Amino acid sequence: MLVFSLLPGPGLPACRAGQTNEESLIKILQSPAASPRAKGEACAQLKLMGTARSVQALAPLLLDEQLSHSARYALESMPDPAAGKALLRALTRTSGLMQEGIINSLAVRGEPAAVPQLAILLSKPDEGAAIAAAGAMGRIGGRKALASLQTAALKSTNSLHYAVVDGILMCANRMLDAGKPAAALKAFESLYSCEKADRIRLAAFRGMILASGTKGIALMTNAIAGNDRMIQSAALRLASEMNGAEASSALTGLLPQVPPPIQIALIECLARRGDFAALPTIAKLADSPDSSVRIASITAMEVLGDDSVVPLLAEKAASSTGAERKAARQSLLELNRGPVTRQLLAALKTAAPEVEPELILALGGRGDQSAVPTLLNLANSGNAAESATALQALGMLADATQIPRLVRLVADARTDESRSAAADALAAIYDRVQSPDRPVEVDALVKTVETGEVDARLALLPVCSELTQEPVRDALRAAAVDKDARVRDAAIHALCDTRDGELLPDLLKLACDKDGTSSRPLAIRGCVRLATQEENVKLSNEKKLQILTDILNAPLDTPEKRVVLSGLGAVADEGSLALATKLLADPAVQEEAEQAVIQLAGTLASGHPSEVRMALNKVLDLPVKPATRTAAQAALKKIK
Repeated sequence: MLVFSLLPGPGLPACRAGQTNEESLIKILQSPAASPRAKGEACAQLKLMGTARSVQALAPLLLDEQLSHSARYALESMPDPAAGKALLRALTRTSGLMQEGIINSLAVRGEPAAVPQLAILLSKPDEGAAIAAAGAMGRIGGRKALASLQTAALKSTNSLHYAVVDGILMCANRMLDAGKPAAALKAFESLYSCEKADRIRLAAFRGMILASGTKGIALMTNAIAGNDRMIQSAALRLASEMNGAEASSALTGLLPQVPPPIQIALIECLARRGDFAALPTIAKLADSPDSSVRIASITAMEVLGDDSVVPLLAEKAASSTGAERKAARQSLLELNRGPVTRQLLAALKTAAPEVEPELILALGGRGDQSAVPTLLNLANSGNAAESATALQALGMLADATQIPRLVRLVADARTDESRSAAADALAAIYDRVQSPDRPVEVDALVKTVETGEVDARLALLPVCSELTQEPVRDALRAAAVDKDARVRDAAIHALCDTRDGELLPDLLKLACDKDGTSSRPLAIRGCVRLATQEENVKLSNEKKLQILTDILNAPLDTPEKRVVLSGLGAVADEGSLALATKLLADPAVQEEAEQAVIQLAGTLASGHPSEVRMALNKVLDLPVKPATRTAAQAALKKIK
C-alpha cells in the first residue's frame, strides 16, 4: 500500500524511502484541495520522471489557464505516444495563447499525427495560431507537412506568408539532412523562382546548391562568376562549406576568370578551406596588377604555402613596400609545410643581395635553432650588410648557450658598426633569456669588460645595465673608477641606465655628488627611475622617500629638482606631501610642486585628510593656472 501525505501549504509530498513518487504527484494533480502552485510543482517533477501513468492526470490540466503551461511542458518530454495524443486532443479544445503553446509542444515532440490538424489552422482567422502552426509543421517535417505548407503559401500574405515559407525551408532542410535531396531540391527551386524577398531567395539558393550534389558545384561557381551580387555573395559564403576535391578544383579554376574583388574573396575562401592544391594558382596571383589581389595571395600563402614559395615570398618582401611587404614577411615567418628552414638556408646561397636580408631575418624570426650555425658564420665572415642582418637575426633566435660566442664577436669586430651590432644582439639575447630565478651566463661578458680592449669594453658596458647579477655589479663598479676616462664614462652611463636595484647606493652616491659632475643629472634620473618606476625593484615608501630626500639635500639646479618632484608624486607618503608642499615656495619648480601635491592628494586623502587639505589650500593660495586651480578644487571637494 502506497502511503503519502500532503504537506501543509503548497509543497510537494514527503515520500518514504523507496516509495514511487509518481503516484504521489498524480494524486496532487487530482486533488481538489491542492493549490495551483502545488500542482505546478508536481508537473515540473513529472517532466523529469513521468510515465504513461501520468498522462491521464495531466491531460485535463491542458485546458486550465493557470496550469496548461506546466502540463504541456510535462507532456512534451514524455516518450509515450499517449502524451502526444493528449496534446492533440487539447489542440481543438483550446484557443489563443493556450492553443499556441500546445502547438509548440507538438512541434517539440515532432508529432506527425498533428500535421492534418495543424494544416487546418493555417486557413483559420487566428493569425497567431496559424503562424505557430506553420512553424510547428516545419519542425515536424515530412512530405505531408511540406505539401500543406506549399498550398498555404499560394494563399497566405504578410506575416503568415513568411512563417509558411520559413516552414517550407525547414521541411526542405530536414529532407536534405535525412538523405532525400531530390524532394528537398524541388522545394528549394520552387521558393527560389516564386519568392521575391532576398532573405528567402538566398536561403533557397543555398539549399539548391546543397541538394544538387555534384551539380551544385557548377551552380555555385556559375553564381560566383555571375552578375547577381546577392547570389554571388551567398555562393561565396557557401563555398567555404563545400567539401571535396571537386569543389576545390572548381573554385581554383575560377580564379583567373573573375575580377579582382571576386579573386580576393575566392583566395580568402580557399585559404579558409585549407585547399593546398590551390597554391600554384594563388601563387601566380602574387604578380597581379591589382595590389589588393597581390596582398591577398601573399597572405593566403601563410596558410596554404610550403617550402616551395620561400623564394617568391623573400623576393616580394625585398621588392615591395607597406602592407604587401608586411604580408610577405609574415607569411615567411608562418610557413609550416615542408622543410622551410632548409629551403631558406639553401636560398641564401643564390639570393640576390637585396633578398638576402629578408631570408636572414626570416630565419631569425621563425625560432628554428638549426639556423644558428649559419647565422653565426654570416655574422663572423659575411660582408658588412650580411653581418649586421645576421646579428639582428641572432638577437631574435640565439639562446643562452650562444652568449660567449656573441661576446667574442664583439671583441673581434673590425669596425664600430659591426661591434655595435654584435653588442645589440647580445643585449637582445640577455633580455629574452634572463629571469629573476635563473642566472644566465655572464662570465665571458664580465671577463671582456674587465680585461678586453677598450673598444670592446665600451661596447659591452651598456649591455651590463640590463643584468642583475653580482659579477656584473662588480665589473661596473670597477669600470666606474677605471684609469681610462672613456671606460669610466661608459660605466657611469651604464650605472645610470641599470635595472638592478642593488646598484641604487652606487647611483645615489653619484646623484648626491657635491662637485656637480656631468654625470649627476643622469644619476638623479636613474635613482628616481629605480626607486619609483622599475617594477623589479621593491622598496618601501620610507626607503623611496629617504632616497629622494637625500638627493634634495644636495645642491641641485632647477631641472634636477623637477626630476625629483616627478618621483615624489609617485610615493604615496605624507613625507612626500610635506616635501612637495615645501617646494611650492620655490618659484623655479612651483608648477611641478603643484602637480606633485595634487597627484599625492588623490592617494593620501583618505588616510591624511587634514594634511592634504592644508597642502591643497596652499596651492590655491598661489597664482596658479586655471587647469591647476580646477584640479586642486576638485581634490578638495572630494575630501569634503
